[in-house]
Amino acid sequence: MNATDSLLVPLVDAGGLNGLKHGALGARYRFWRDEDGVRHVFSVYPADAAPDYPHALAVVARRTPAGSIAMWAGPTGEAAQAAAARLRADEVHIHVFGEEEAAPALRRLFARPACVPPLPLVPALPAPCFSKRHAA
Repeated sequence: MNATDSLLVPLVDAGGLNGLKHGALGARYRFWRDEDGVRHVFSVYPADAAPDYPHALAVVARRTPAGSIAMWAGPTGEAAQAAAARLRADEVHIHVFGEEEAAPALRRLFARPACVPPLPLVPALPAPCFSKRHAA
């Protein structure tokens, strides 16, 4: 297992566009490899600004130093935005299916139940109290 393998979604980060790595467009696109090993290009959007496209797959992702990790996959729109907010994602990656594109492994992600695990309930911590005394 690699550092960018997801335990929740069968997609592996396959990097960005090499020719545009340092340009403005380099950060806008990302490749993901599906469970069949096929590489697909996705457009990258901030988690709170992902558009709603028909016939498209959204991948909610978190960025790490090693690359992106897929945390949820499903339809674009409200479902993707809710998953991104719930999972505290950094980005939403969107792949728009072409008219003749088969991509069976990506299409199978729509058949999976699109569940978002609930966040654990953590009691609020009290605000730190600073006094003027210092330890000697």
